[in-house]
Amino acid sequence: MSLLKQLPPQPKSKRQKGSSSSSLPCFDDFGKSLQQLSHHSASLKNHITTQLLKIIKKDKKRNKLAYDEKEEKEKERKKNKNKKKKKKKLHLVLDLDHTLIQSKVVRNLPMEEKYLLEEADSRLDLWICSYDSCCEFMIKLRPFVHEFLLEANKLFTMHVYTMSSSSYAKTVLKLIDPDKVYFGDRVITREASPYYKTLDLVKADKRRVVIVDDTVDVWPYHQRNLLQITRYKYFRDAGTMSESYAEAKKDESRRKGSLAYVLKFLKHVHKRFEEELDCKDLRPLIPDPCTQCCF
Repeated sequence: MSLLKQLPPQPKSKRQKGSSSSSLPCFDDFGKSLQQLSHHSASLKNHITTQLLKIIKKDKKRNKLAYDEKEEKEKERKKNKNKKKKKKKLHLVLDLDHTLIQSKVVRNLPMEEKYLLEEADSRLDLWICSYDSCCEFMIKLRPFVHEFLLEANKLFTMHVYTMSSSSYAKTVLKLIDPDKVYFGDRVITREASPYYKTLDLVKADKRRVVIVDDTVDVWPYHQRNLLQITRYKYFRDAGTMSESYAEAKKDESRRKGSLAYVLKFLKHVHKRFEEELDCKDLRPLIPDPCTQCCF
């Protein structure tokens, strides 16, 4: 038997066994630590995310409240502004004949103006009408009247005041304000005021009324409100020698005529009155009838 076979088997080293068995618990503990750290990280992440969402939600709510408050203040400001404008709205009283229009009985047309009978159907500023089964008469609109009414209506509450009859006034207003956009039912005629014109019949603060009329004498008590306009004479007036617009086949200028100048002045008065917040009386803004020139 060889020498190798006779050698007894060598026992395993206790040191090697001990070192192998002692290394396993270290790896286990490290793995557990990693798991715990991962768990804590996830919890911390969830916590931070939750807090951030709460902060964002609060910020959104705060911003919404701030926006709503700002919007509410803006609405209130506009409401107060509109209320103030409505409270301070001015009034404009307009005459009809020789101010916005001129009319003439057809049978009284002179020979030089009879050509208008053939043009009435084709012209937008000329009509032949009748009222109360009366004789026919021709109505001629003053140039710029439609533009004047459209613009003045944005600044003033408008009224008509005429010494003519209510039937005549209704006929004329059907032509210049058929839908009652400008004047509504604010119309005063000679049935209510047969002798002179007075602001006592106008439902408005007298301090906030402008009158536009070609005649001063019909306003004996309220001439400080009066803005006198040049008398519109399209047809020849009885007893006059001067040639009429109709005879000369021309008309008053639209852009440089009386209504255009009056509108410009009314806009100026309205602007001054609105800018001066303490102003309650517009009459000082109107030239005195004794010193003013007709527009």
